[in-house]
Amino acid sequence: MQLKKHKTVLPAFALLLAVFSAFAFKSVGDEQLLAPENGWINLPTEPCAIQVQCDNTITQFVCTGIYQGITYQAFGKTAPLRCNKVLYRPL
Repeated sequence: MQLKKHKTVLPAFALLLAVFSAFAFKSVGDEQLLAPENGWINLPTEPCAIQVQCDNTITQFVCTGIYQGITYQAFGKTAPLRCNKVLYRPL
């Protein structure tokens, strides 16, 4: 009786385990997230000084911001005081 039960349950369990493994270990790092992202303007005397709204969706227009009448390119943070990740204008 138990042998019959094992013959039906074990293949179903193996299939369930295979499906779970296929999705559980899929690398998330391979996909670029396309979403709004905070950009920062690097002023000549202060890095990552002013926050602006940008996007990481690749377009032909880079993200910019205006500070005291001067247009600066905005970058994403890669470290607390390092802003050098290229960001794009929000769609």
